[in-house]
Amino acid sequence: MAKLDRLKRLSALAVMLCAAAPAAAHHPDWKSHPVTPRIDVIPPLGNNLPLSHSARYNRPGYVTGKIAYWIAPSSREAMAWHRASHLGYYANHAPRMVTHYCFPKPWEVLGTGARTDATATTPSITVPAMPPTDSAPTPVPGGIELVPPAELPPPEQQSTTLSELIKGDS
Repeated sequence: MAKLDRLKRLSALAVMLCAAAPAAAHHPDWKSHPVTPRIDVIPPLGNNLPLSHSARYNRPGYVTGKIAYWIAPSSREAMAWHRASHLGYYANHAPRMVTHYCFPKPWEVLGTGARTDATATTPSITVPAMPPTDSAPTPVPGGIELVPPAELPPPEQQSTTLSELIKGDS
């Protein structure tokens, strides 16, 4: 029993000495000691890795593109693989292919602007009422003759052509 008590005291003393040693340490004085840089034994590999297949050829790899096509055929990678495989880029070991589009973008052609602000109050515009006129409409200047449209028969009774209808009216 005495031997066990002595071991407990000795282990407690060892723990206290180990815990007290870092408390007695002081912060190193870097101004008086030269600082030596540490050497990277394993260099960073991210900067020196070779380019991936996608970056080199501007299309996904054959196997990865096929897997993407099985999983989600409408994804960008799957559509790029589908186009490249149908054009024979994989079978012919084609170099990098970049598609150039020589037409304007949809937002340039449609002329759509920014969305209107739904919370903004719009000023009310009052349109003056037109006075009723009983006179005939004014003639169109320049001698343009307005012709009423030709009446066409319903599609199931279509026996005459449009040229026959026009010739018949004049």
